[in-house]
Amino acid sequence: MHLETRVFLLAGGVIILFLVVNLVRTRRLKEEFALLWLGAAVLMVLAPLGLVDLLDKLAYAVGIEYPPALIFTIAVVCLLGILFQFSLRISRFSDQIKVLAQEIALLRHELETIRQQGASDEVEHAEQR
Repeated sequence: MHLETRVFLLAGGVIILFLVVNLVRTRRLKEEFALLWLGAAVLMVLAPLGLVDLLDKLAYAVGIEYPPALIFTIAVVCLLGILFQFSLRISRFSDQIKVLAQEIALLRHELETIRQQGASDEVEHAEQR
């Protein structure tokens, strides 16, 4: 890998690392999601420092003739993992929203019942006077 490429990847990793830490510090990114991005940033920092050479050797060891294909495959698998995690969160939030909507509907019904009882009690008190 050329020196310019290594410097570019290292700078990109450091920038992403700085952005993620800053977003977590300002509470704009939750810690559980920050772990994924911190992992990506660390990999981007480690890649130009020797991880690429190790991945090249690993690619040839498992029979992949074009080493960047292994890196691409690893990236796709990681993205699928992230998408799976997001799908799980969306499913859980959907269930929570449904339960909350049902609870709000029940509370509105109870409030209407209380208001109607209060109005009928006022009418009875007015008739008794």
